[in-house]
Amino acid sequence: MGRRRRTKKDSPSSSIDSNNDLSLSLSLTISTSSLVCRDIDDIHVKGLRTSLFVKVYMEGIPIGRKLDMMAHFGYNDLIKTLHLMFNTTILWAKQDEEESDLEKCQYVLTYQDHEGDWLMVGDVPWEMFLSAVKRLKITQIDR
Repeated sequence: MGRRRRTKKDSPSSSIDSNNDLSLSLSLTISTSSLVCRDIDDIHVKGLRTSLFVKVYMEGIPIGRKLDMMAHFGYNDLIKTLHLMFNTTILWAKQDEEESDLEKCQYVLTYQDHEGDWLMVGDVPWEMFLSAVKRLKITQIDR
């Protein structure tokens, strides 16, 4: 636990100093985390987005929820998240009939673009959707 004094017989590599080992480990950890932070700052400087939060509203639920669109890899991933979040089956434009029974779908997913128009989710490629989406709305299907 205490420090051992170095004698002339001890070589620098054979000396054990637990305090030095601990501080070396901490400085390496700090250096690594600052590199990561610098990389993230560089991403923001270059104009690439690491997050894109939009509000999701569901008809009949008074409070909207915030959702990070950049955490999803496509429409299927987004629909799965919304299904888990709201516990309902949602219809969207590119949905396969085999994927789920269309008869069971009670809601349709739409989005508002920057011009204020409401469009059905899945009508455009995912990347174009990400650049246009302002908010999402899950509305009941009129039958």
